[in-house]
Amino acid sequence: MKKIFTSVFILVAAFANAQTADSVISAGGALDVYYDFETQTKTSVARTTWDIGFTTDGRGASIIINESAEVELFLYSNNISQWDNVDTNGMMWDNIYNSESTWNAGAFANQGTVHPDYGWGIYNMNTHDIVGNRIFLLSYDGGVSFKKVIVENLSPSGTFTLKTANLDGSDSKEYTFTKSSMADKNFGLLDLGSGEFITANPARKDWDLLFTRYITTVQQGPVVMNMAVGGVKINVNSRVAKITGDISSDDTANLTWTTNITEIGYDWKTFNRTNYTYDMEDVAYFVVTENGAMYKIWFTDYTVGSGNFFFNTKQIKEGVNSTPRYAKLNTSVYPNPANNVLNIQNKENEALTLNLLNAQGAVVATQQVGAMTSTQVNTADFATGVYFLQMNTASTSSTQRIIIE
Repeated sequence: MKKIFTSVFILVAAFANAQTADSVISAGGALDVYYDFETQTKTSVARTTWDIGFTTDGRGASIIINESAEVELFLYSNNISQWDNVDTNGMMWDNIYNSESTWNAGAFANQGTVHPDYGWGIYNMNTHDIVGNRIFLLSYDGGVSFKKVIVENLSPSGTFTLKTANLDGSDSKEYTFTKSSMADKNFGLLDLGSGEFITANPARKDWDLLFTRYITTVQQGPVVMNMAVGGVKINVNSRVAKITGDISSDDTANLTWTTNITEIGYDWKTFNRTNYTYDMEDVAYFVVTENGAMYKIWFTDYTVGSGNFFFNTKQIKEGVNSTPRYAKLNTSVYPNPANNVLNIQNKENEALTLNLLNAQGAVVATQQVGAMTSTQVNTADFATGVYFLQMNTASTSSTQRIIIE
């Protein structure tokens, strides 16, 4: 049975582990809001302040677009030699969207299949660069501005190079972004209008949920359409389980867990055309954060027009072994895949112990790296294949998958 809410009640519990009523205000859809379960901190970012986001993941090549601000991406050509002769007269394209399941497949990456095709470029086995091979068209500023775009390169050291121009070739610009410059964040967010990278988006350590707008397929009568919806995404390295019906239960034993970033999504609400409000579905979500802490969230209202979220949260269990809240270390590891050497840049205020393990779990190299310093691991004599780099401080451990070629 659906619960119908036509008014909002905000009650704050004052005792530990009880449910807490909370809200996220999107200012009529003008804000994306990053939410932290533990502290209930909300970090708001104006939706129109960025257009393209470059991953900071040492192994990733994802480039997202700001669907929340109506940025649109189209594939023009798989032949970059056409750059100087882009002609859009009489042509139509299908939109390319960010993945709804993972942060690792932004819109630019969605034309790829498998390694070595990364959607916007091809991996070079000799230089370990990813070299651009596709021309895209990008609409931003609410459709006012239109650019042709090519991601020219991602270097082994983690630097993206992107080129844009007007369709006639005028106003050509080149942008560079180095992953290590914002290693504490998931993405470096670029504002094409100013040519600057914004810093308002919080570090990955400081949020669990993102209240935003994104594009998904929605059934509209007999037609399925791509539409912008108000919903929720989870942070990297988190997972979600959904419970329906009796949402008062905190038993997670038989639930199915997923890392799908839009598992919470938008469909916990249904628009009521009779009274122009939203009905809340009988559904709740359990979210396990990176360090193993578990929280429950269920929604009580979503307001028409203002796009504000109202919900309850409840902590189910604390992080595993009372470790610090965040297990992911602030380090940069590159290149990946590696050939002769693996660079590790430690941005923690603690020393790291590095253990490189082969696929069978045997330690093949051990090394120390001091706080806020860098080191190199010589991999020239290692067999090609998959390895795992364990990085340990006195209180935290993180593991990264490495490919050695």
